[in-house]
Amino acid sequence: MIISRAPLRIPLGGGGTDFPSYYTEHGGYILGFALNRYVKVVVHSTEDRKIRLKYSKTEECDLDRPDDLENRVAAEALKWFGFDNSEKGIEVVTFSDVPECSGLGGSSAFCVALVRALAHKKGIKMNPYEVFAAAWEIERKRAGESGGMQDQFFASLGGAWRLHLCNGKDTFDYDQVDDLVAPLLPHLHLVYAGGRNYISHSSVIAKRQDLFTSESDRAMVQNLGQVKAHGLEIEAALRDGSLDTVGDVFNEHWETKKRRDSCVSNSGVDQLHKTICNGSGAVGAKLIGLGGGGYFLCYSKEGLDHIPALNVGIDSRGGVVIFDDEAETGG
Repeated sequence: MIISRAPLRIPLGGGGTDFPSYYTEHGGYILGFALNRYVKVVVHSTEDRKIRLKYSKTEECDLDRPDDLENRVAAEALKWFGFDNSEKGIEVVTFSDVPECSGLGGSSAFCVALVRALAHKKGIKMNPYEVFAAAWEIERKRAGESGGMQDQFFASLGGAWRLHLCNGKDTFDYDQVDDLVAPLLPHLHLVYAGGRNYISHSSVIAKRQDLFTSESDRAMVQNLGQVKAHGLEIEAALRDGSLDTVGDVFNEHWETKKRRDSCVSNSGVDQLHKTICNGSGAVGAKLIGLGGGGYFLCYSKEGLDHIPALNVGIDSRGGVVIFDDEAETGG
């Protein structure tokens, strides 16, 4: 049995500009960090030449038919590492520290943790950048899941980073900024906005964003440009030590994000934002992820009152294997 884990992620600014449909034409920017909350994956060999997959659903298929799986990320990862033609069956079980519909990059954290576990089981050594490249290829290209690249990056490497995604090419520059982000952490909190609509709405939002951006829709391109500007404002505020400015920009970002797609918010989510900012002591808050639910990232001077919230910290390890009983027993 092998157990791996990969961190979820928090984008402080620029979220959405890491879609290739946007940054290859206009340049993208992400400021964020790997969160000290995790998706864990257990991989276990079986004797029946079956694939068994257990997450919020349970799936089973013959070992040589991974494409029968509904979970395309798992199917493509198993094929990537050749488990579709191995001698033994395989069982994959996943657990998460937060609800499945969190908006915190859980599907990519699952992909990275699975890549780490399967590579370890095959005896393949991969550095964090190789894990990121494999997870990006598996999830975005082979499984065809719409989205950006920050999720796999933070889940693979850990830490806090500033990413500059270059227009005109599919490359990016990155700088680690743990010291820049650290003073902000005591003021950040996560408040759950629910996940009932997240899966259906986030998929629609991602596909529409990709479509409108690839068609050079003026409103979409301008909206994402404003999101990028908000991210740069947050970085400037951190460098100046003007932490309260971050909360103000969170509110501006939330208003910008709501204009991007009608599915981003609803009456319940809007009301929760008002409660956070008007009744719990937060200076500002913005919804993490594509929209329709998930977590609000909140900035407050001295914590939140009268509302359940999670404190946040930075994971420094990225995706790792944390247990291997075969190695311990010499099996």
